[in-house]
Amino acid sequence: MMRHIDYNAYKAIFEEYGIQSIDKIALAWQESHRYYHDEEHLAFLLHKIEELHQTQKINEENHKVLVLAAFFHDIVYDPTRQDNEEKSAEIFIQLSASHSNTALIQEIILDTKKHQGSTELSKQFSALDMAVVTESSFPELLDWEHKIFKEYQFIDYSLYREGRMALVQQFMKEYPQNAVNLGFLIEYIRHRRPTIGVYPGSFYPFHNGHLNILEKAEKVFDKVIIARGINPDKDDINKNTIQSQTLKHRQVENFQGFLTKYLTSKEKYADITLVRGLRNGDDLDYEVNQLRFMEDMKDNLKVVFLPCDKEYEHISSSSIKNLDKVDSDFSKRYIPE
Repeated sequence: MMRHIDYNAYKAIFEEYGIQSIDKIALAWQESHRYYHDEEHLAFLLHKIEELHQTQKINEENHKVLVLAAFFHDIVYDPTRQDNEEKSAEIFIQLSASHSNTALIQEIILDTKKHQGSTELSKQFSALDMAVVTESSFPELLDWEHKIFKEYQFIDYSLYREGRMALVQQFMKEYPQNAVNLGFLIEYIRHRRPTIGVYPGSFYPFHNGHLNILEKAEKVFDKVIIARGINPDKDDINKNTIQSQTLKHRQVENFQGFLTKYLTSKEKYADITLVRGLRNGDDLDYEVNQLRFMEDMKDNLKVVFLPCDKEYEHISSSSIKNLDKVDSDFSKRYIPE
């Protein structure tokens, strides 16, 4: 259940440490690529810290330290990076004024990288941060797993699956008190076959119409791969990579040859469905014609056709390229961001 965070309830603590950018803190925790490391996780930590304070297991000063550690330990969270803890500590230093506990809070934030506290207070915070592993029931671990899976959409599922099972096995050794439930989770990951949509195209460029279809597909499937076909006869397309920040936390992959062969290559650990976007009836006629060839190549082919919203019916990559030749500023309105 999502817990609401009243950031202003902690205003006095922020002000004591010279922190004025409460809105910036809130926006960081609300980033769209967060599914587990979000406000719900933050609210859980704050709730646990308040419990420790109310039961007098921590004094007032340590209460403030842990509250600030909670707000800042994942203020930078980008699963594509390896330095989130270091960047989070930097943000805390940048936004706060000098205080006698500044170094201690910075240390707690950095210790969450390996969850090995260098002080008793840091160990206490790391224990709270890892409660999802050490205390969760199997259904709670499943919820955690699904959220982490969503945060790592940019990694091919075969690699994610292997790495995730190895990590949970490591947790079983480190936290034997919950080994039974963690063992159940490993077996779940081992046998899970997520539904994955493959959305192919040249995406030259990737525009708002493409994004509209992608977002619709993501409501249907556990994950969607943006599969960029490489045409050996079109060097200009091949040299043009997708740079959109919108796709940073999604899997974007190039392929050559028959699309049906690419689809088959993804089927070992997942159920794969081809996703095709439609602007109008002409698109449908073309797609159905192409589908007949693909069905001859692949017996178990599954496909869904998704119509774009009316406001995107007129957008195409070719029209955007033509507009770009005349007025690049105007053509940008059809590109995400």
